[in-house]
Amino acid sequence: MPNSVLLAVMATAGLVLAAGAAISSAGPAPADAAQAGRTVKYYAFDINNSSNDVGFVPVPGSNPKVFAQGDELIINDQLTTTRKTAHGYPIVGYDSGVCALTRMPESGARQTLANCVVTAVVRRGSLAIQGVVRFSKQQPESAVLTVTGGSGRFDQATGTVAVSFTKDFKILTFKLR
Repeated sequence: MPNSVLLAVMATAGLVLAAGAAISSAGPAPADAAQAGRTVKYYAFDINNSSNDVGFVPVPGSNPKVFAQGDELIINDQLTTTRKTAHGYPIVGYDSGVCALTRMPESGARQTLANCVVTAVVRRGSLAIQGVVRFSKQQPESAVLTVTGGSGRFDQATGTVAVSFTKDFKILTFKLR
């Protein structure tokens, strides 16, 4: 799989990962008024990045080196703090989900779009995240996704998670309402 596809998978996974990690560190459940409006940053590291990467699933019969409508990007990240220790970045959770490519750059469409549905799992709860990620030249662009709900200590959670991409990881900025 080309590096651009790998980066796309990593970027999308990072979105979900960041949201979960941010909430994990945020403390009490989102319903807690003291947490409303809190902003937390986390890193998301793709763990699909290997020679037998299962992070990109091309539509049967399509060219696996080029995005096609219906291709899927499997989200599989480790969520970490943003502070590096002697042993690396401490892991606080993980995420799991899928992004389906729904729009390709054809007549009238400037960018490739992917609809993403991801669940971030952290200590004592999980968060459901959904939104659209834009791609330019098979590279993900910064995006803001919606937290659509949660379970456990995140019951009735709402908010957003902004994701930006670096060469090695995603930066997730979670805003809880």
